Amino acid sequence: MDIYLIACLILFIAPISTIFHELGHIVGAKLVKAESVTLSIGTGNEVYNFNHKRIQIRLHALYFLGGVAYSERNIPYKSGEIIWITLCGPIFNGVVAILVSVLFDLTNGFSQLLVLFNSWLAIVNIIPFKIKEKQSDGYTIIQTISRNKLKNKQ
Repeated sequence: MDIYLIACLILFIAPISTIFHELGHIVGAKLVKAESVTLSIGTGNEVYNFNHKRIQIRLHALYFLGGVAYSERNIPYKSGEIIWITLCGPIFNGVVAILVSVLFDLTNGFSQLLVLFNSWLAIVNIIPFKIKEKQSDGYTIIQTISRNKLKNKQ
């Protein structure tokens, strides 16, 4: 892999794929009637902040280092709604990977990286794991199911 593809992966593909992932969570949240959502891309100093129809978008200086989506509503989410919101991130990455592989020339290094990185995000985020304060979507789903089973036993 040449240096240009690595730079492209870090500076463009990873952030674009992260945005699709987090947009999946936002769409999932909006479908279950979230009253407000926040999309935060990157880490470090905030360089851009935009609000539109109860959607807040925050862009940070190190925009290529991950992202997070938050959603809120007055009525607490049910377990199924939490699982739905959580699954929508990996689902969006899977859909992007499929669409790019069908619609674009996969001999192009950019298209290949876009398919591979979105596939990787979709698969890895379904695997349950927690590292320090960060947890995967799969971990959130398992935690929600476990909490629901415990609540039902009481």
